[in-house]
Amino acid sequence: MKIMITGGGTGGHTSPALAVIEELRNRDPRLLLQWVGKKGSIEERVARREGIPFRSLPMEGWTRKISLRMIRLGIKVLYSMIRVWMYIRVFQPDAVFGVGGYVSLPALWVAQRMGIPTFSHEQNKRLGLANRLCAPGLTTLFLSYEDTLGQPEGVQHKVTGNPVRAAFYTSADPEEARKDLELKEAVPLILVVGGSQGAQKVNQATAELLPQFEEEEAQFIWSTGTAELEKCHEEAAKARCTVLVQAYIEEMAKACAAADIIVSRAGASTTAEIAILGKASILVPYPHATDNHQEHNARAFETAGAARVLLDSECTGETLGSLLKEILQNPELLESMGKEALTLSKPSAANDIVEAIMESACLPAALVSEVVSD
Repeated sequence: MKIMITGGGTGGHTSPALAVIEELRNRDPRLLLQWVGKKGSIEERVARREGIPFRSLPMEGWTRKISLRMIRLGIKVLYSMIRVWMYIRVFQPDAVFGVGGYVSLPALWVAQRMGIPTFSHEQNKRLGLANRLCAPGLTTLFLSYEDTLGQPEGVQHKVTGNPVRAAFYTSADPEEARKDLELKEAVPLILVVGGSQGAQKVNQATAELLPQFEEEEAQFIWSTGTAELEKCHEEAAKARCTVLVQAYIEEMAKACAAADIIVSRAGASTTAEIAILGKASILVPYPHATDNHQEHNARAFETAGAARVLLDSECTGETLGSLLKEILQNPELLESMGKEALTLSKPSAANDIVEAIMESACLPAALVSEVVSD
């Protein structure tokens, strides 16, 4: 089977793509993949790391203002469509699977007009622009939420949840994870992560709140992003409690498993991983996310009782520190938030997506199982 993957721009797009790729590879040992994305992007780095051939497009982010940039963008879209047509003619995929982001639009649009089954996944509570534009021609639009905002009428869709990588299902026991990370078992662990790029406001608030915690009151794993790593190291060195500072956490599943509570942006992949692990969280939505989709994600968790939402404009060392102490000092609340998070998880998401792709790509899942068993 040949599958073309398209989309990216952030870890929130590439993480579900990887979860689906893992499931496809488990099902079909003869699988051939190709990833179409933007040159020099996170999706290119991920594809190279995973040994997936990468094809680039000269796309750039949308502009919603009338300007000369719209002309340049239009030219790039047309050129990207020509390149995609060439990529498809050579690779001849059985299906094209998009994970959102502006770079997915040309591949999905061209594949639809070439008669190839196309699928796309929307990670967020609000449907992104690329998915809205491609939705009418999709074989199936996969959704993370039942009540996704901006969903076009009459479009074939399926609510699967957000696919999560296998490592989060098989993550270590919290005690074992803490031993591996050389952290204390009996001291509450707070994981602070600002996403793949880091988060300046979250970093600033974390630096301000560290003096509020004594050595036996809390310990931290703090993912800062590369831009502020040195500065955050300096702040952590002043703290009385244990603080592990990293630019980027390679073993995120282990860090999440070890944590009692997670402070994070509200990207779709991050919230899905929190749900799978059943962790309490304080979500600080990125205020400039397209269509404010991160706040919609965070509010869904808040409504379920799984998280507290702290807006970026209100995120200070005082407010964040106060929330953390309130939750950590109330074991019943901490446990309840974790249980509610679990109710939002969709552990079969990757499996459901792969089943649908295989069926429409004229390769029944049963046939693949036979191939694997042989």
